[in-house]
Amino acid sequence: MSLMLLVLAATACGSGETEEKPDDINPDPIPDPVSNYRLDPAPTRTKPGEYTCNGCPDTDIASFELSAGDVTQNTFDGTVRNAQGNGTFFVGGANGQELVGTIETDPDTGEFSFNAPLFCGEQLVKCVWSNASGTYVLVTRVFTTNCVTPDIRATLSWDDEGYDWELHLIKPGGRINDDVTDCTWTTCVGQGPDWGVPDDLSDDPKKDVDDTDTFGPENIFLSKPENGTYHVYVEHWGSGGSPTSDGQLVLNVAGKVTIIDIQDLPSHYVWKAATITWPEGVVTPFTEKVDCSGDWVNGCRAAMP
Repeated sequence: MSLMLLVLAATACGSGETEEKPDDINPDPIPDPVSNYRLDPAPTRTKPGEYTCNGCPDTDIASFELSAGDVTQNTFDGTVRNAQGNGTFFVGGANGQELVGTIETDPDTGEFSFNAPLFCGEQLVKCVWSNASGTYVLVTRVFTTNCVTPDIRATLSWDDEGYDWELHLIKPGGRINDDVTDCTWTTCVGQGPDWGVPDDLSDDPKKDVDDTDTFGPENIFLSKPENGTYHVYVEHWGSGGSPTSDGQLVLNVAGKVTIIDIQDLPSHYVWKAATITWPEGVVTPFTEKVDCSGDWVNGCRAAMP
């Protein structure tokens, strides 16, 4: 399947003087800029490379292309200088696919490391940090191979007040934290439950990024879904999280992106985030919170949905 050339962008470097370092990987202009991304924190750059300004944060990273191979996620790490606070990462794929997350950055050393879910084929990954002088943007073109674009992808991130949010994709007729019908940390990391055609791995769900403390992300994807209604739930799993913790769920379903903001999710509560009706690919967001503290045994054991 041919993939369109991806085009992403980055914001200008605030009030400082902008320095654009040349893109030695692909000196030709990227045609037909994609303009329909909603989450891009840096939407005015169109080429892989490094964009900084006088006094802006900076890194020593000099490579702006990565052949990641046969993977669905990748770890990005390094050191950024003079950043104030954490950064933001953004991944943009073909046909408007996108996701976003936080780059936890050590305030003393500037060291960072994050796992980014990746789309199939060619995409750009942006890392963005700011300070009083302006904004630094690192744009990397990434290629994955031997892959299939999933029909359903759910990506979850949250703030530093949340402790171990947990993402769930529940198949038609299933329930939360059921070993057979719920794709989550207990069932879907490594190899997912056997959904769809028996013993056919291509239609089984997988959770390829699972985070156990703050920020996330968590990522679940599924190809060739069975017909019916899927449920996407979020648990605030850790007992030490704040009841004012907020997060965001990004659903890439059937070529369309749905962004769901999650607010004030206490520990041992579940947020009923959305249903996905297949084969129509219709996403219906919800905002219902359910107190599972009385039905909590290594996760919510309430009869949901």
